[in-house]
Amino acid sequence: MAESLPCFGYGSNLDADDWKEWCERKGHDHVEMVEIGNAYLIGYQMKFHYYSNNRKGGAADVVLADATAEVPGALFILNNEAWEAMDRKEGYPSYYKKKYVTVRTSDGETKAITYTVVEGKILDRYQKPTPEYEALIRNGLKRRNLPTSALDAALE
Repeated sequence: MAESLPCFGYGSNLDADDWKEWCERKGHDHVEMVEIGNAYLIGYQMKFHYYSNNRKGGAADVVLADATAEVPGALFILNNEAWEAMDRKEGYPSYYKKKYVTVRTSDGETKAITYTVVEGKILDRYQKPTPEYEALIRNGLKRRNLPTSALDAALE
């Protein structure tokens, strides 16, 4: 069943080539993922406290923080196939869960769905991402003229 809200993408989901390559490898041929524009996840911060066997290092997560915190990313409209592919890519529901969130766009606040690490997979210490994974995120942010400060803070 398709979700009716847009998907808030952060982390590697900001890299269109990474998404396309993953879909091709996994046989998702009819994926339609349309970018709406930039958005900021309000009241959250980025963390690397989950180890991804697929990425061979830390993978991004977003966690509740104070009201002034925000994580930059992008909003996407996904068709049924894309939601199924995104669920599979994120390891839903075993590794990441869907969460209803509020994001800020240039038009104001709106509701969206994002993915956060399930509690049983969160580790009690920083998990260093690979340089390649970090570059996927950094390049996705820079390409959209979004700040990298939330990423930089999560890497410290």
